[in-house]
Amino acid sequence: MTTERNEHATLQAHPGHLGLQESLQQGYTLPAEWYTDQTIFGAEQARIFRHAWQFAGYTEQLGERGSFFTTDVSGVPVVLTRDQQGLMRAFVNVCRHRGSILVSAASGCRQTLQCGYHAWTYNLDGSLRAAPGARDEPDFDPAQFALRSLPVETWGPLIFVTLDVHTEPLATVLGKLPQLTTASGAQLDRLHHRVRHTYDIAANWKIVVDNYLECYHCPVAHKGFSDLIDLTKYQGAEYDWFSVQGGALKTPSTASPHAAHQSEPYATQGDVQAGFYAYLWPNFTLNVYPGHGNVSINHFLPLAVDRTRVVKDYCFVAEVGADEEADFVRFIDQVQEEDEALCESVQRGLSTGYFDQGRLMLSQERALRHFQQLVYRALENASAIHPHTDL
Repeated sequence: MTTERNEHATLQAHPGHLGLQESLQQGYTLPAEWYTDQTIFGAEQARIFRHAWQFAGYTEQLGERGSFFTTDVSGVPVVLTRDQQGLMRAFVNVCRHRGSILVSAASGCRQTLQCGYHAWTYNLDGSLRAAPGARDEPDFDPAQFALRSLPVETWGPLIFVTLDVHTEPLATVLGKLPQLTTASGAQLDRLHHRVRHTYDIAANWKIVVDNYLECYHCPVAHKGFSDLIDLTKYQGAEYDWFSVQGGALKTPSTASPHAAHQSEPYATQGDVQAGFYAYLWPNFTLNVYPGHGNVSINHFLPLAVDRTRVVKDYCFVAEVGADEEADFVRFIDQVQEEDEALCESVQRGLSTGYFDQGRLMLSQERALRHFQQLVYRALENASAIHPHTDL
């Protein structure tokens, strides 16, 4: 009961006479303790990440029947398969016998999944195929011990999984995002995943998302990005479960004198002549940069109240050569390193005890407010967002 009271008191923090919901609407940020308090972090794991769609991988990883790969979804081990009928499936990667991790390999292709503990063997559709000694157990029913299935859906080549079988369809959460992404010039169905870089940032996951959702800091912190994208025409829009932002590639007439004497950071010629940056609740982003065939994906994974793993994937169309790929990755990695320092600085500042709530510049940080309102709604009114949640 004490824990519940403490959590409720934390959720009700507010500036002055305003309630937290009203203060967020007026442009105040979430209180500092929402980024530093272990109780809040635990509530987020239970009420957000155990119910939301999570990016899991790429359809090309399940390109043939019998293929599989393993991943982690909010701390739960998951195995995805392409069964013998060609259907994509996702299961909790835990043997139904004694709870051992079922598949330890990262990926592969096989006819069955067998536990390395007692050799319980499952078909790729999750049904239990064999269990040594089962014939000696007269009341043993294999049908009762299939792997626990999870909802799995796709957006183009991207695979998403959720731990909540009652979660609304992925299409409902995506809304107009697929159409907006296509309109940006990105050709998702032609892309192939080539490079993955992983960073651990000493900051709360919401700080990392906050940072992504505004370019107010770009002129100060991202000189290379600011030389590429025309920030004077940078715009954004918020939707139910996602937001988008972006701006046109700078032309010679809009480039700074400094940039005019610099070579391009990578080959920007192509059909796409504007940056398009999309955030999808709660921790996924898709980025399209000027050029003729690139998409980078960020997946922000909460590890602790003050630590986040950023998984950054780089995808390209086949025509992009190795040199262009290397130049593009180098450019984006530089932006990532700059953001990493900013996020860690914010975490240190919020942890001092001398900061309560900030005030957003809503002309440039509306998407940040939208995200923080989603967080508030999920934690303060979880039963309304997820009616099947057992609090």
